[in-house]
Amino acid sequence: MNITFNTGVMGSGKSKKLIDDYLMDPEENVVLSVCLIEDTFSIGKVESRDGRSLRSINLNKDQIKQNIFLLESIISMTNVQTIYIDESQFLSKETVEKIVSLSTHYHGSIHFYGLDLTFTGELFDSSKHLLSILPPENINRIERSCEVSMCPKIAEYNARIVDGKVSRFGETFVEEKNIYLALCSDHYYELS
Repeated sequence: MNITFNTGVMGSGKSKKLIDDYLMDPEENVVLSVCLIEDTFSIGKVESRDGRSLRSINLNKDQIKQNIFLLESIISMTNVQTIYIDESQFLSKETVEKIVSLSTHYHGSIHFYGLDLTFTGELFDSSKHLLSILPPENINRIERSCEVSMCPKIAEYNARIVDGKVSRFGETFVEEKNIYLALCSDHYYELS
């Protein structure tokens, strides 16, 4: 059993890494899924900012039993050895616990890819759980530079920008599009 968590701020290349890892996987029986906010189960895709994409199975963040049933069905019917999950920050802690327990039953690998921090600087529940149960060597932090021009520092925060300033209030899961920037800690607090 091998469980990993690949995390970083927005735009750090998590989906690109997932696609690279998926394409390099020597296993033939591999499942790729992405967690969405929308109320749907369907065929979707994982997309990276470099324009590449792969077909995936969409999971719904609020449908714990259905997500697990879907993954269990796929595993039992196809003898899946590896599961890749993008946007894992949208999963609940309970869903992550159940997915992790799946790996002990079928002795496969599960690779989670997602944000660790919300725009308010707090850990997502699912990410907090993964960070607490996995050994450090199973956590891969993907870095990127701060998006403020000429800033050489590493981005640590996903900042939601409202009226040109960093907003630290509001709902975490929203379906409407917002502007987000990956910022270092200096700019995250300076642009408030």
